[in-house]
Amino acid sequence: MIYTPSAYDARLLAYSRELVRDAFKMLRDSEHIARAQRARDVLARGEPAYGESDPA
Repeated sequence: MIYTPSAYDARLLAYSRELVRDAFKMLRDSEHIARAQRARDVLARGEPAYGESDPA
């Protein structure tokens, strides 16, 4: 059996590409949120901030 792509396949591929583009755009736009969440997690663990260690 030989496969021949149909118009439906082309539409499905175009839709898939659009979804991937949208997903990457959301990922790029959410970097500031992820950075803030990482900073919050560091603060929640109670780790000393940079330069705030016990003097030796």
